[in-house]
Amino acid sequence: YTASTTLAVGQSGANDDSRRARALLDRMIAAKGGLERLRAVKSLVVTTRSRALGPNAPREEASTVTTIEYPNHVRVESRIRGTDVVQVYDGTRAWVRDPNGTHEVPDRMLRDFADGLRRDTIAVLLAAADGKVRIRRLSDAKDDAGATRQALEFSGPDLEPMVMYVDPDSGLVTKQTYVAGGMGQPLVEEIFSDYRAVDGVQFTFAASVRVGGQPALDRTVTDLKVGGPLSPSLFTRPSP
Repeated sequence: YTASTTLAVGQSGANDDSRRARALLDRMIAAKGGLERLRAVKSLVVTTRSRALGPNAPREEASTVTTIEYPNHVRVESRIRGTDVVQVYDGTRAWVRDPNGTHEVPDRMLRDFADGLRRDTIAVLLAAADGKVRIRRLSDAKDDAGATRQALEFSGPDLEPMVMYVDPDSGLVTKQTYVAGGMGQPLVEEIFSDYRAVDGVQFTFAASVRVGGQPALDRTVTDLKVGGPLSPSLFTRPSP
């Protein structure tokens, strides 16, 4: 081959990979509810019950109400072992209210809030559709039951690589994996099931989390509301 021929072949292969990645992304967006419907979602209020797993995990379930206002506001109200805790991230700062009062959070928790919002399914699908997040089609993989899943990697300047695994029949995400906290940390796997339509958007109502291959959490959605813009007071730190 001449140099020009080699370059052309390489570009052709890259274009094919890009088209395959985009085709899968488009399928995922369509299955989730479609681009127009996803852009119309301004906020979510999700009520969940969760149970930590593992030999030292508490037996009691935690009850949580998570309020998300896209793109970068989140409020988490939890009741764990009789204790009420409120955690809020306003896109820049984060604070916690617990029995010890209201206080700022460590930088690590601040990053966790921001990273969690970037990994939100609606947020990352829209970011990829708008070219703000890179996508790469990976080889198909088998899940725990031996079913074939298509795989798409998402990454960007503010998004550590994460992989979504997709049911080829439904186009819905059955699992996503990522490493939280940088290199050297264990792989986090979130396995999704029990999809239901709410206001034309498909949401998972059951999830289990594994960290480093070990079961860590089971979570069940008991209520989910899709809405518009919310009161700024929900994300404003109260005066001392």
